[in-house]
Amino acid sequence: MTDTGTPADLASLEPLEPLAATPEAAAAADPLAANRGGLPAPAFNMYCTDKSMYRFLFAGVVMFVGCMMPFSAELARAGYQTMSGGFYTLIAIAMVWSWWASIANNRPIGLKWLLVAALPAIAAGWTVLGFDPAQAAETARSMGYVSEDLVFSASWGDAFGDMFKVLKKDPDPMIPLRVEGFWRLLGPGNVLVFLGALLAEVGFVMGVVGGAKQNKQATRQKQMKAAERRRK
Repeated sequence: MTDTGTPADLASLEPLEPLAATPEAAAAADPLAANRGGLPAPAFNMYCTDKSMYRFLFAGVVMFVGCMMPFSAELARAGYQTMSGGFYTLIAIAMVWSWWASIANNRPIGLKWLLVAALPAIAAGWTVLGFDPAQAAETARSMGYVSEDLVFSASWGDAFGDMFKVLKKDPDPMIPLRVEGFWRLLGPGNVLVFLGALLAEVGFVMGVVGGAKQNKQATRQKQMKAAERRRK
């Protein structure tokens, strides 16, 4: 016969943890799970109601797309093939990965990558806001990336003015060429990286401010309830 131990020995054993991932538990959490075949929809959770997680995921996707595009007039080299672009690509992948998991688990787990995203926001923003088309054209021509007869908008104001003229269907054939030359010299990847990182940082700041307001309101409600109890 096998010795099963005394009652005292059995009482000293730790109880087994419940199996939370059972089919019954999954069905209780999601009644429609049995009616859906295959994998769930990517980056979507019907129980995740926090819209900021989806915004952060979209910000990471925008940054990643920007890293796949040129950072300069050299069209043969994408942004991720540069040192800074490779660093931005890692941040973008980490943001997509972490916030995809956050949506799936309905719990934020990628906050640290929002802080790291401040680096490409500052660097790409410095490049975009301080862009000098004439200097960029001179550099691109000396490197042989563009032809000598390249035309481009002379500034951000001229570029937006030319784009507005394109929308108005101005008959001047040089206007679209100037707009195209401006964006080629700037590198559209810089713009998308900046916009994605800026979206992430703005969302993070708004989340912090909103959380602080909620905590302040909760504290005020507790104080009011305590005052009412003292009056009673």
